[in-house]
Amino acid sequence: MAEFYGLIVQRMIFKYFIKNKLNNLMTNLRFKHFYEATDIFGFEPKKFQDNPESPLLTKPINQFNIELMMEFLSQKNIGVYEPTMPFVNEIRWGQQPGSLKLEIGPGYKFYIKSLGMDKQGNPRWLARKIFQLNRQGYGGYEDSVAQEIFEQIDKISTNNIASTVENYSGLESLVDHIYKKILRVSKSIFIPEGVRKLNDDAYIIKFGVRGHGLESPSQTRIEQNQTLITHDREAGTIRVSNYNIKSPVGRTHSWKIHPNDLDLYFFPTQDRDEISETIAVHMKYY
Repeated sequence: MAEFYGLIVQRMIFKYFIKNKLNNLMTNLRFKHFYEATDIFGFEPKKFQDNPESPLLTKPINQFNIELMMEFLSQKNIGVYEPTMPFVNEIRWGQQPGSLKLEIGPGYKFYIKSLGMDKQGNPRWLARKIFQLNRQGYGGYEDSVAQEIFEQIDKISTNNIASTVENYSGLESLVDHIYKKILRVSKSIFIPEGVRKLNDDAYIIKFGVRGHGLESPSQTRIEQNQTLITHDREAGTIRVSNYNIKSPVGRTHSWKIHPNDLDLYFFPTQDRDEISETIAVHMKYY
């Protein structure tokens, strides 16, 4: 009888062990599978390749519920700061320098920003990270996504507050770093065309776009994708904007600048990798 009960106990322990192992495994895989974790934890050593044959593309998409995710986040404090929602796609923690906010942009892009004061005394929301949600089959994981985003925001809240500097001279080096980071991860449609220096405080990173002439006659073709990086000496800010230059299909090349796809601010004291990876994520999932 004792041996019988001993076997039962062993089975119970074994089942408990296996259950915990599976739970831990699912916790680790769940978010990584349904979220572009490489955007958070760094980039792959080899260049990103488009994969139109991915099996995920053949499966029905379970729509991700942004409102539900925001509801989960709205219940979490960052230190002593309670969350507020001035807009349906934005949550803020605090109102003073060092405060943080999460913005939800088009295409399920998540922006984490912190509040700083520029040299002219104006408040400026500084980009800290961009995350791109996986676009296939991620519905039902709103709580996991909310928890992961919250952990990233909470981690950023413990970092030193970025500030402006006098006589900043590192823009050229920063632009080169951004360009190299984009080259590593940008989509295969982009053809690198180099960096153009406008002046000591302004540079343009240029990419051609494959297939830009395949649109219908009523549409426009992309002549070039540009990332403009400028330093405002009076305000002490670095501004990064990304946009396309287009021309009407079937007509002469007009090279008109279209509205920004990206418009972010940084302070020179922010980590160089933090700035460059933020821009590279945008280009990787363009």
